[in-house]
Amino acid sequence: MEITHDKMKPKKKRDMDMINAEAALIRAARRARERAWSAGIGVVYLKDGRIVEEMSDGTIKYCQ
Repeated sequence: MEITHDKMKPKKKRDMDMINAEAALIRAARRARERAWSAGIGVVYLKDGRIVEEMSDGTIKYCQ
């Protein structure tokens, strides 16, 4: 870790595996949405502690 002189806090370096994993998760989410919407179903996920279903037309239905 490097130490910056202005605040004397260690500066963390980003791990390349974590950067690649983040990109892979974003791609997987995009593909899951495309597949669900092409099948005519919504994508269900957790947002702000609530279960929501997002449809291909952009409408969002709260399940709880």
